[in-house]
Amino acid sequence: MAKNFSELIKSEYTDCDLCGSTSHELIYSKVDHVTGLEFHVVKCECGMVFVNPMPFEECARLLYPSDYLNEKPYLGSLFKNMLRLLPRLPEGDRRLLDVGCGTGHFIRYAAKAGWDAEGVDFEDWGSTEGDTKIRLGNFPSMDIPEQYYSVITSWAVLEHVRRPSLFFEKIGKLLHKNGTFIFTVPNVEAPGMRLSCDEDVPRHLWLFTPSTVKAYLCKYGMELETIFHNGKIYRSYPFGLVRYGWHVSIKRADPICSVYQNKSVALLRNRSMTVHFGNWIQEVMSSLSLWDIAVDGVDLAVGIMLANVSKLIRNYGVITVVARKKS
Repeated sequence: MAKNFSELIKSEYTDCDLCGSTSHELIYSKVDHVTGLEFHVVKCECGMVFVNPMPFEECARLLYPSDYLNEKPYLGSLFKNMLRLLPRLPEGDRRLLDVGCGTGHFIRYAAKAGWDAEGVDFEDWGSTEGDTKIRLGNFPSMDIPEQYYSVITSWAVLEHVRRPSLFFEKIGKLLHKNGTFIFTVPNVEAPGMRLSCDEDVPRHLWLFTPSTVKAYLCKYGMELETIFHNGKIYRSYPFGLVRYGWHVSIKRADPICSVYQNKSVALLRNRSMTVHFGNWIQEVMSSLSLWDIAVDGVDLAVGIMLANVSKLIRNYGVITVVARKKS
């Protein structure tokens, strides 16, 4: 039986998690491909961009398709890039906590590299190895030793949680003196990202900028060391700009940004392009008109070019942040 998401998913208006302001500007609305519901994205005066009204925490699991983590890029090359970001520490001080660890692939990889690694997640995503150390539940309220971990990581997680401030606060408490916090978040300030409508709303509830990241860190006892704009952990492309430009040029700007989306990319629906490339091309050819396919092709080229420019000017759509707990 099909789920009636309009009855199952309840939302409420919320203040900005970073500054507490109630003054927000509507940027766009987007129809979610999973639930079919319309969600609104607003910008606060402090720079944070977020979904508002925001789904209740108890409804969060309904926003994710059952295969959400099935085809994420759990590759050795990705984990090698992650491990390169970790500081070099003596063997007895390699205590690592991965927040939002999913199925635990990264912590198992880190453990093989000599780290005492464990993870936390709000949901059991199907870890396949019984010796994986994963705590399940609400991370901010977990009973975990404070000032214990030398490194805490969080790969593409903070944009998904309802209150990022609670996570930053908890992480600041769990890190020991001079401990390192490494995480990735979307950067809505990157060229084209605010207009592209390519963010995974409403699974992405919060969209950050380098300045808002720095403000969160400072607020909870940490300081910024480095921000990487190289796309080595996760990639981001501002697809949808061609249709956006066309709509605006003929004065038909639409507040529902779904009309700007790259229709070919939207057909992937959380599937890996690498794994499903052949089936995806067939679906594109059978579902879309030649005009749409041509527009999408131009849009793909524009999005890839702009993403590469973003790397050069150090303002990429996904940023990797390295921070340290203040002494």
